[in-house]
Amino acid sequence: MPIQEGEQRGWLVFPEGPPSFPVELRVVEHTGKTQRALAAFALPVRFCGRNRFDPQRDRLPWANRIDEFGPVEPSWDTFRRTFRLTIAPRAFFRGLYREVVQLQCDADGGVRGGLCTGLARAALARALGRLPAVHDLRETVLVLHGRQLSDRALLAGLPWFLWPSPRRAYRAFVGDLLEQGWSERCFDLNVPRPWRRDLLQALLGQGHTVVPYAFCQEHADEAFVWVADPNYPDATSTVVTIDLARDRYAYPPLAVDGRRTTIVAVPLSAYLEGSTAILASLAGPLVTAPQRAVRTVGLALLVFLAGLAVVLLRRKR
Repeated sequence: MPIQEGEQRGWLVFPEGPPSFPVELRVVEHTGKTQRALAAFALPVRFCGRNRFDPQRDRLPWANRIDEFGPVEPSWDTFRRTFRLTIAPRAFFRGLYREVVQLQCDADGGVRGGLCTGLARAALARALGRLPAVHDLRETVLVLHGRQLSDRALLAGLPWFLWPSPRRAYRAFVGDLLEQGWSERCFDLNVPRPWRRDLLQALLGQGHTVVPYAFCQEHADEAFVWVADPNYPDATSTVVTIDLARDRYAYPPLAVDGRRTTIVAVPLSAYLEGSTAILASLAGPLVTAPQRAVRTVGLALLVFLAGLAVVLLRRKR
């Protein structure tokens, strides 16, 4: 296909699956039963896709800030709407649930807590038409934020946590878009590795949830995922860079060293349908204990119980 020098020609194509980079274009001459390659070119390909979620259209009325959302004190009524079944619900409410579902000012002026998980998942659920016709949006944010402690969310997130892989999270998101045209996954970023001694504090203080809504890849070793961040709802270029070669990622607002390994890519259904919290309520008293050794045992117990539940569920299937 002759073109003028300096001219560029492009085609919009719809792939059957992710391409293998580099993409090669070959000119082949067929003579009878034989064929001969006359030329081969590395074809510049930009592999891109977009979710149904639009960050400007589907953002919620609040950012993840106390001056916009207002202070949040753990509420027993919200707790009861969040979970249908727990063990020792009063103790669970006063302990681990209270640690997770709060947004308050400290006496020194600092802010304790955050609602990024609830804000991100409520925005995505609303964009995908997954919320009831009649609902209290603010209450929905608190319910979905609390459901990160549900059995379904913990079990769905456990493989991503124990066997982390940004490459796998990226491919899961891309696979959703290729197979069904949309994705209900959020990305939990800045998640600490499971062997940290201060794991609970790191999870509560570092972990951050965003909504991936677009991706683009031009090379085999790197991809970019655009995300809607509840902390920066008006931003237009918040991008997670996936290092596919080293299986690492970088996200400038939080993770800039390019050494992060854990992205938890749990589907929305685990939060919308996760109404039991047996695992978290059993391990909660140990996880929130003041002694470091006891907290470590509690986290180990929580991981063990979740892993045991995964094994039992697989056997039933």
